[in-house]
Amino acid sequence: MISLEAWTTIRHLHAQGKSIRCICRELHLSRKTVRRALRSPEPPHYQRKPTENAQLAPFLPLIQQLTTEEHLIGSRILNEIRARGYAGSPAAFYRAWARLRPAQPDPRVTERFETAPGEQCQFDWSPYTVLIGGAWTRVIVYNTVLGYSRRQFNWPSRDETAASIYEALEEAFWHFGGAPKRALVDNPRAFVLNAHPAHFQWNPQFLELCGYYRIEPWACAVRRARTKGKVERPFYFTEQHFIKGNSWTAFDAFSRDLLRFTAEVLDVREHHTTHQPPRERFAEEVAYLTPLPPTRYIGIHALTRKVSWDCLIPYEGARYSVRWVYAGKRVWVRVSQGVRLEVLSPLGEVIARHALSERKGATVIDPAHYEGLRKDTPRTRVVLVEAFQRRFPDQQAFLDGLVAQQKLEPVRHLRGILDLAQHYAPEAMRAAFRTAATYNTYSLSFVRGVLEHDAQPVTTPATLGATRVPVPRLAVKRDLRVYQTLLTPLGEEGRA
Repeated sequence: MISLEAWTTIRHLHAQGKSIRCICRELHLSRKTVRRALRSPEPPHYQRKPTENAQLAPFLPLIQQLTTEEHLIGSRILNEIRARGYAGSPAAFYRAWARLRPAQPDPRVTERFETAPGEQCQFDWSPYTVLIGGAWTRVIVYNTVLGYSRRQFNWPSRDETAASIYEALEEAFWHFGGAPKRALVDNPRAFVLNAHPAHFQWNPQFLELCGYYRIEPWACAVRRARTKGKVERPFYFTEQHFIKGNSWTAFDAFSRDLLRFTAEVLDVREHHTTHQPPRERFAEEVAYLTPLPPTRYIGIHALTRKVSWDCLIPYEGARYSVRWVYAGKRVWVRVSQGVRLEVLSPLGEVIARHALSERKGATVIDPAHYEGLRKDTPRTRVVLVEAFQRRFPDQQAFLDGLVAQQKLEPVRHLRGILDLAQHYAPEAMRAAFRTAATYNTYSLSFVRGVLEHDAQPVTTPATLGATRVPVPRLAVKRDLRVYQTLLTPLGEEGRA
């Protein structure tokens, strides 16, 4: 057999008009070899002539049966024929078995799968280290992609708890204005409790969410992330074009910019597979999405709290205010994006949002939650102290003295002093506090006495919230003999 270089040279020289005899003389080859090279359109390659192994020939029917009918592996078949007398080499067996075995597709080969409008969404997330507020911060970006239009929704969070995962998926449904028929997810415990095919078990919380939005859950095969390839590639584009080289002042700024990047870049750029912008194809898909329920989902991943009579709820060692109309009632509590606490009414409406406090024992209050109460003064010691410190941040010494002297009833004294602060100027209140410190007498009655002696109220309780209208004075003159007539008895008048 000639080499590939000789085969190429023969065909080249012949194409230049040289005869076979001339080519044979120049390359020192026989005419038969040259003619064979000119007749063959394919380059020469070595092919071993198949020979039948005499020791293996009696076992070929058994090998065929064990391979195609019993579906046994090669090592098991080799053991079986050795038990029946085969004494040949394993290499000879495996060569023969490769010819008898049916062709198997490579595990990496994947069938291309395109979904119909509204048929499927794919969901996944990826962690990133982002420069926020001058510090490197771990941020989780959740991504949901509609299979037909390729429209995306990115939702950032500071954690990857089950509550945050469900929130991100739910936010995507409300962003799209509907839910697809199926949701393709991976196998974390937030979705799947047991991924073994024989004992597969969904997470009941995830099933509850799917049932609420009327979607069918689908799970990928374990360690086969390319099953949801539509959602894997967008992470790379977002990382390269949005996250790398950028910084943000706060997490909320990062969240807003990510939503803007999704709307202004990802939704309008031409997709390399569909050759259309996702927003244009979404116009075809939106009609096929399942309509959303009237309210957001509240599941067993959310917690309940009872609102105290001073309009506060406890969570993770801190207390947060709620509108006063919910005092004494139970509400839902959940964390959003790992940075905010959301309070929901029994009907699922968000009634309060607070930034999560990093300090244990803190009381986070929104003054708007107390608007509409008959009195603006709080009713518990914790809230009263907070209110006094906000109004008089430079009078901590007076506050400490009051709490120390009035151990039995500090609430009454603090509430009364805050009521006085509504009627007297701040300078007058501070002067009264200094007088109290001079005499070492910290009480409501002492402060009230000082104010009544040294200051004038700027408003009075009767005129709070009302407009004072002056009453006109009338000059009335009447003869005083009229009153004398009324005082004189009837008999005496008659005698007169």
